[in-house]
Amino acid sequence: MAEAQIVTADDPGKGGLQMMVAAGPARIVADQPLEAGGLDLGPTPHQLVSAGLASCVAQTVRLYANQKGWPLGHVQVSVAHQKDEAQTPADGFIVTVKLEGPLSAEQTERLMQIADRCPIHRMLAAGARVTTAAA
Repeated sequence: MAEAQIVTADDPGKGGLQMMVAAGPARIVADQPLEAGGLDLGPTPHQLVSAGLASCVAQTVRLYANQKGWPLGHVQVSVAHQKDEAQTPADGFIVTVKLEGPLSAEQTERLMQIADRCPIHRMLAAGARVTTAAA
């Protein structure tokens, strides 16, 4: 089993919904929009999940193209999160991948297949166990 990577969210207890998130060497503020009671100082938790998916897809595509020696230039991945209570599951993600560079049609098709194999995509599609415990 791989070693757990710990991410923390600290609420300084000064009111509001701003959380100080520590993930590896990065420190960011997570918040909610004004209409949800936040100050809109940072991404929402749903946006952070979308960011994880977008970055994982881009990294997976880049790693594969590099391994193959393919001429992949710029990669841009956009993720839209939608919630539709009429669907099961209610949460859904729409991933849009833009690939630039002198790629053949076959290379582009293969990279799009690889995009669906990123670890975060696979985790979200399969579901995950979440265990909550008091510290």
